[in-house]
Amino acid sequence: MEKDRITLGELTNDGQTIHLYYDAMTGVYLAFGLSAFYTTMLTEPGQSYSDEMQMPVTLLHQEHIQALKQNLRMIKHQETQYYLFKMDTAIGETGYDSWAYQLRLQQSWGSQGDRRSVAFSPDACPPDCP
Repeated sequence: MEKDRITLGELTNDGQTIHLYYDAMTGVYLAFGLSAFYTTMLTEPGQSYSDEMQMPVTLLHQEHIQALKQNLRMIKHQETQYYLFKMDTAIGETGYDSWAYQLRLQQSWGSQGDRRSVAFSPDACPPDCP
């Protein structure tokens, strides 16, 4: 995937566009940034935050692609490379920042282990523990 092409596509996203890029290594399509945000409004893809791309990413399998095909206009398709979909009306960016922040927060928790599942127990404290 071309990182510059993805970044430019999301920076110039008009609020009606969904770009999907095929990842041959995993066999799924990926959407980044606003495109990723819009896919979550139409289907339930896997969601994460890409440290490499510095933006949210969604992972779409064939059932997700079919849902998009049923609800959107497909403008462009290059077999196992790229999809371009258009929505009839612009959604805009409302809610995007908090969604992206939550994904990034979850990603940083995940990379450091799931601290939320670790409970403090005074009984487990060594004798020199205050």
